[in-house]
Amino acid sequence: MEEFRKLGERGKTTFDFRPFLDLKIDATIETELAFCISTANSSALSGLKFQKSLEGLSLNDLSVGEIEELMREAGVRFASRKAKYLKTALENFDIVEKALKLEDFGARRMLLKLKGLGMKESSHFLRNVGRRNLAIVDRHILRWLERRGYRFKLPREYVKAEEVLRRIAKERNLTLAELDLVLWFEMTEKVLK
Repeated sequence: MEEFRKLGERGKTTFDFRPFLDLKIDATIETELAFCISTANSSALSGLKFQKSLEGLSLNDLSVGEIEELMREAGVRFASRKAKYLKTALENFDIVEKALKLEDFGARRMLLKLKGLGMKESSHFLRNVGRRNLAIVDRHILRWLERRGYRFKLPREYVKAEEVLRRIAKERNLTLAELDLVLWFEMTEKVLK
C-alpha cells in the first residue's frame, strides 16, 4: 500500500515483489497505466514483465509496433490491440491527468473514456496510484465471491459486486484496496499488484 501511495503522490516508486517474485520494478504513472492495460485478459506476471521492459525507455517515443513487440516478448495476450490502446492512452494522457484530480468514482468514469480501460482496469490503475475505495473485480475475486454464494455477470454487474466487496471490507475493517490484496493472496498465494 505504501508503494501505491508513493506512486500516486510522487509520480514514481519502486515495486519490490519479493518473496513472491524475484523482481523489482521502477514504475511511473505512465508505466503503471501500461501495466494495467496489458493485464486485461492476460496474466499479472506478463504485465509485470512488460512493465519491467519499459524501464529506461521513453514510452511516448515508442511506436505501436515497438510497444507490441515488447508486449509479445513479455507474453501479453492480444498484444496488437493493447499496443494500440496504450499508444492512444499516452497520446491522450491529459484524460489521465484530469482523472487523477477527481474523487474515486469520477476518476474511474473519466478513465473509461480511454479505449482499453474498462471498470476493472480503471479501478486497478487507480488503486495502484494510491486510491483505496474501488474494487478490482477480476476472475480471482469473482471466484472467491462465488465460493461464498455470490454470482455476478460482468461487466453489467460490476458495481453490484463492488458493493458486496465494500460491505466485506467494512466488516473486516479494511479498505477495498487492502481487501483486494488479501483476497488475491488467498486465491493465488502471492502478493503482486
